[in-house]
Amino acid sequence: MKIIHCADIHADSKMGSHFSKEQAEERRNEVVDAFASMVGYAKENDVRVILIAGDFFDTKETQQKKIKQRIGYIIKQSPSIDFLYLRGNHDEDSSFPIGEELANLKRFSKSSWEKYSYENVDIYGREFSGEIPVGVFNELIPDPDHLNIVILHGQVAACRMKNDAPDISLPKLANRNIDYVALGHIHDYRKEKLDSRGYWCYSGCLEGRGFDECGEKGFVLLETNGSKLETKFIRASKRVIHDVEVGLSGSLSYAGIMEKIEASVAGIPQSDIVQITLSGEVTEETEIEPDAYVPAIKSKFFYVRIKDKTKIRIDYGKYKDDVSLKGEFIRLVSADGSLSDEEKERVIMTGIKALAGRLN
Repeated sequence: MKIIHCADIHADSKMGSHFSKEQAEERRNEVVDAFASMVGYAKENDVRVILIAGDFFDTKETQQKKIKQRIGYIIKQSPSIDFLYLRGNHDEDSSFPIGEELANLKRFSKSSWEKYSYENVDIYGREFSGEIPVGVFNELIPDPDHLNIVILHGQVAACRMKNDAPDISLPKLANRNIDYVALGHIHDYRKEKLDSRGYWCYSGCLEGRGFDECGEKGFVLLETNGSKLETKFIRASKRVIHDVEVGLSGSLSYAGIMEKIEASVAGIPQSDIVQITLSGEVTEETEIEPDAYVPAIKSKFFYVRIKDKTKIRIDYGKYKDDVSLKGEFIRLVSADGSLSDEEKERVIMTGIKALAGRLN
């Protein structure tokens, strides 16, 4: 028997932080495309169950009827697959709003543990919001002779984020005859041992939405093998988000900086999304202008942005006796005891740009 574990689809996310309106619309559609492709994979590979470990949708304010209708249609056209949907902290409390019931879409309760059984596999789930009640995992008593899966949405200590989802105590799930804990909330794939018998796993999201979701995204395929569950991560994302660091040093021209940027992104597919972070220590003569580099490479990728995190190395000694407005400015700032070295660098660089007429 085969099962898919996925989570954090965020099917109707705004995608407006970085992308243009057209790009955001395209990315929203691509998120649903990724879900459709996963379901297509499930049909081709005789998957019996798809576990959705929360945050199927994004927020109440952004949920779009047309996206939900398309997802509902995908589920309805896959009657051989049961979709076990456990709502996360971003999902609404209301039922799946597509205007009709879906026989193969099954839900979990907030008041008690729900169990779905397939052959020798038992799947347990319960929705939590806020703090998980003390002793609630004691109510979970899996059959030791079955393969047991628990589906939850929240954060474990090893993957703590901001406190916007329930904290799940892995020790309270250990040694309970659990083979696999299917988790949602963390958007990166991670699988670790739970105890001598089982594992806990975040499948991650199907498509990255921002630069905090870099790398390949997808779902986990589980397959029964006698008394064991074997797992495999399957990539589903159409685009990969990259955060590339480019180290700079010394005095560099525009051409020298562009050569380093282009070398750093060589080999990244044109369909991908790229953030380039400029780092290192450069002289004050080096003009770091991120907006000037983007037009030269933006056609190479779906979307690209460049961030400047370089530091300026200023040789204060050479300005000691420099009779110029620039020299006088640098001496005044360097002698200001109220500023930190980092603040002095920022003030001096801003002043140099203003003196050169390059300050917007």
